[in-house]
Amino acid sequence: MTSRIAFGRTLSGTDAKEPARPHRNLEDLLGPRAWGNLPPAVRARFAHTTATVEYAGLFEEVRASAFGRLLAFAGRLLGTPVAPRSGRNVLATVRVSPVPGGCAWDRRYCWHDGSNSMVCSIKVIDEEGHLIEKLPARLCMPLKVYEHRGALHFESEGYYFELFRRRGRPLRLALPHWLSPGVTRVEHRDLGGGWFRFTLCVEHPRWGELFFQSGRFRTAGG
Repeated sequence: MTSRIAFGRTLSGTDAKEPARPHRNLEDLLGPRAWGNLPPAVRARFAHTTATVEYAGLFEEVRASAFGRLLAFAGRLLGTPVAPRSGRNVLATVRVSPVPGGCAWDRRYCWHDGSNSMVCSIKVIDEEGHLIEKLPARLCMPLKVYEHRGALHFESEGYYFELFRRRGRPLRLALPHWLSPGVTRVEHRDLGGGWFRFTLCVEHPRWGELFFQSGRFRTAGG
């Protein structure tokens, strides 16, 4: 009897009612077709890894609206979940390290005045098989992930604070829509030759674009 894995569920020729199992990695989450549409370099970067990798590059533009800068300033109380400044041609490094259940992403921005900003988050797949980005101060952002025209996309689906666990399950406090920064979208697009483009945009339904940044990166020392 043959079986196949599709979107985290085991299907067999005689029994399609087996209980779903959680997704265990990004390949599982996307499914074989979407994963296969990604360039090999993208699959290699996002495959499960046990090694720390550092990328270096340049953000051609890091910008924030007036409301975005105010939100970033307030965000410092949560541990700087977004870059609190704007600039052009900003040198940056991205350090990706394995953690239990996922990877930690640390982005360091090197501003022209010699100061640095660090933005840290952890991407994990929870017990229910959902991709979650965990920001400082227990702020969490569920993510929809998909492939489109060979690029990998992440899109936020709300925000909540994970307070503590009760009977083995996390207790969550949803952030009201009006109080949230809006929808966060990230695109990872391979450029060939070891380079990739990282683009982030945060848009509020009322206040419009709050944050935007885009830059080219490759493995440090590569």
